[in-house]
Amino acid sequence: MVTIDLKATLVYLLFAALLVLVVYFIMIARNLVKTVKETNKILKDASVISGIAAEKAEQMDEMIGDVQSAVSDISQAVKGQQNLVGAVSNIVKALGSLVAIFKKESEQESGNKKKSK
Repeated sequence: MVTIDLKATLVYLLFAALLVLVVYFIMIARNLVKTVKETNKILKDASVISGIAAEKAEQMDEMIGDVQSAVSDISQAVKGQQNLVGAVSNIVKALGSLVAIFKKESEQESGNKKKSK
């Protein structure tokens, strides 16, 4: 006749469950490490993109200031309060800022294309 000790059986079952739990935690930790690495890559890309956006916003702010100054000068010139040559020089300066921004963008795009190849 075979006798089974209930206390020993429960201890063996708990030990087996503990081993399964440890293996499960190891798998979770391995997946967590992969997830953290991917998250770090995404955050690094996001910081680069936000830096570029901030730089472009500053450039656009400068250009808008130049355009605003040019429009103000033209309206004052029309009213006869300022010399027309000064207004034209401000317009040229505003257009120069605009051209410089587009030139930088095209240079950065060509640089990015070279880096990706």
